Amino acid sequence: MALDTFANLKDSIIDYSHRNDIANKIEDFIILAEEAMYANPEFPLQLRQMETRAEATTGADRFLALPDGFITMRRLKLNIGGGSCDVQYMAPDQMFIQSASGQPRFFTVTSQLEFDRVPDSTYTVDMQYSAIPTPLSSTNTTNVVLANHPSAYLYGALWALFGWANDDAQEAKYLAKFLGIIAGINKRYKQGRYGPAPKMRIEGATP
Repeated sequence: MALDTFANLKDSIIDYSHRNDIANKIEDFIILAEEAMYANPEFPLQLRQMETRAEATTGADRFLALPDGFITMRRLKLNIGGGSCDVQYMAPDQMFIQSASGQPRFFTVTSQLEFDRVPDSTYTVDMQYSAIPTPLSSTNTTNVVLANHPSAYLYGALWALFGWANDDAQEAKYLAKFLGIIAGINKRYKQGRYGPAPKMRIEGATP
């Protein structure tokens, strides 16, 4: 069976678990798997297709709402005239708020996007960021994770299922598989973004 749709994923979870009494719980297991993909403390999922961009317009204060599904900001620019200017990230506890308005130089992320000063004009803000893909459901039957890495969903849902069933051995087995596939996805993502590590070349004879 192809692991390519929400319905087929649910059928595969039943098939792999060898249980026929979980039909009304499967969607809960998928939700738990999705949450753990992006919020687990060891290997939060990173995928090239999760990178996106959006534009917003500054208002009369220092704050902007974060885009839906926001995870991390990769780059933030102000579009000014025919060019652009990067706004640098600063940790929330290091941000110094300027009393005078002006062109924002720094930003931080809390429950919203915060600039270091009130903008002195209306700026178009270009955000490049990572976002959580739309969760699976009966109306959203696939997404970039299921299409490219269906085992992440399968192993994550089985981990949640066996945790619910109090089967410690199977829970541990599928947790290891789940985190292992995410670690592999993240490694491929980093290799694709930065390329392989440079090799050292040694001139002359070697021992």
